[in-house]
Amino acid sequence: MEYGNFTLEELYEQANILCQKHWGVDYTGRIELVKQDWERRNGVFIYDHDTEDRFIRMSAPRNSIRAKEEVLKSLLHELVHWRLHSQNLPARDDDKEFILEAIRVGASISLTKKAQEAFLKYSGTAAPAEPVPS
Repeated sequence: MEYGNFTLEELYEQANILCQKHWGVDYTGRIELVKQDWERRNGVFIYDHDTEDRFIRMSAPRNSIRAKEEVLKSLLHELVHWRLHSQNLPARDDDKEFILEAIRVGASISLTKKAQEAFLKYSGTAAPAEPVPS
């Protein structure tokens, strides 16, 4: 198994590749790669209402133990938040717009109860057998 211990530069490169592939735009936000080892989260999209700064935060230790493909799916999940938010569209894990866009681009769906219920409601299908946490 190839592990997803990407450098910050590699995450930016992958973010741009994914954004170009799915939306025809470059990623214009920031990415933070932190040293904290998260147990329950793989990534987070943060929007600062005061500065309008939008960025993705990921855990380097968490990424290093996950498969490369899983890390990229989590990155794509956070990029869906970024893309919808930058278009002033609903972008929470349980919003219909988020669920449908995540499905369209093949991003992971959060394992939270609300997100899984939204997935069932808006996708019209059963939840994936092994959803990947975002």
